Amino acid sequence: MALTTHELDEIKGGFSAAGDRISGVENRMNETSAALDQLQKMIRKVGRAVVQREMDGVEYHGFWPNEEMAKEFGQVIAGFLSRKTEKGLTETTSGGVLVPTDLASWIIQMLGKYGKFRRNATVVPLGSESTIVPAITSDLTIYCPGESTTITESEPTFRAISLVCRRWCALTAISSELEEDSLAGIGEIIGLSIARSIAKKEDEVGFLGDGTSTYFHMTGIIGALRAVNAVIANIAGLVVANGNTYAEIVMQNFLDVVSVLPPDCDDTAKWFCHKRFFYRVMWPLAALAGSANIFEILSDRKDRYFLGYPVEFVHCMPFAEANNQICAILGDLQMGAYLGERRELRLDRSNDVYFAKDAIGFRGTQRIAVNAFGVGDTSDPGPIVGLITAAT
Repeated sequence: MALTTHELDEIKGGFSAAGDRISGVENRMNETSAALDQLQKMIRKVGRAVVQREMDGVEYHGFWPNEEMAKEFGQVIAGFLSRKTEKGLTETTSGGVLVPTDLASWIIQMLGKYGKFRRNATVVPLGSESTIVPAITSDLTIYCPGESTTITESEPTFRAISLVCRRWCALTAISSELEEDSLAGIGEIIGLSIARSIAKKEDEVGFLGDGTSTYFHMTGIIGALRAVNAVIANIAGLVVANGNTYAEIVMQNFLDVVSVLPPDCDDTAKWFCHKRFFYRVMWPLAALAGSANIFEILSDRKDRYFLGYPVEFVHCMPFAEANNQICAILGDLQMGAYLGERRELRLDRSNDVYFAKDAIGFRGTQRIAVNAFGVGDTSDPGPIVGLITAAT
């Protein structure tokens, strides 16, 4: 039976509507593909700067080259997740809710907390697993000979610094369903988490390391200062505070720390402390100095200053009172601390290791060494000095 003109028009309209829907799906797929390409380009652009690049800005201290790129990345992730409701680390268990606002905030704010030791110490490329790296302890002597007079020879003095690399590793797995279904590129997010975790551990080893297994048998700044002598009063690079509580610390204690810092690193030194210690101890002491002096103690510049030196917050520095506690460090880490790098951070993905579970393995590895050597001895302070609370 022949179709009427009205019926033919309805069929044509149906095909046209279907074609429009297909075109809409294709457009959304193209948009998603372009966004994924954008994300991959951003990740590649960052490269090894994930944990070590020095920031251009003053306030932002994340591992991205600048705050704009961090925000851009957060916006891309948020755009991916705007079409999703929730997703855990597996599809059958609740591993957390990834909503756009929370994740963008996480990426922009949380990633900037770590990597302080690497950013301030001297990073030394290493050609072997165990290497001796020289550090200059005294410079050349300058002479002014007369005309046609032989120049007197002089030699710098070197100190041998041992760097023994160890492999740092992180391993995790996610379900294959999550990777297949996630528009947000969960593998990239896991990779960034691995990078942040390693940067956090670098800070802990670099600032707190005492040579024990907790710190991979490496010695950081606080461990090196304490190792100078069993009696803290005998350590030239440490100033003992007026008491063992934060309330007993006075401004003169910080002035004494500044006074023992060698003059050749004065222009490049920074304070390193926990944020809570700064606002519980250092800031109140500045406020007590009165409005006439507060400008000299806490500069009104956008970045934080104390007694004329920049202040950098370190997450692993102490903030709760304790006896014999090194609570603030002042120094030039480039002159007194090495981070040896045999292999930069490497991120790998494998379908094989969790084959029976139908899961994807993500692994992060690097080979580095840490040695904080510029802490002086019982006679002379080094380029890194500090404030320690009293024993009782």
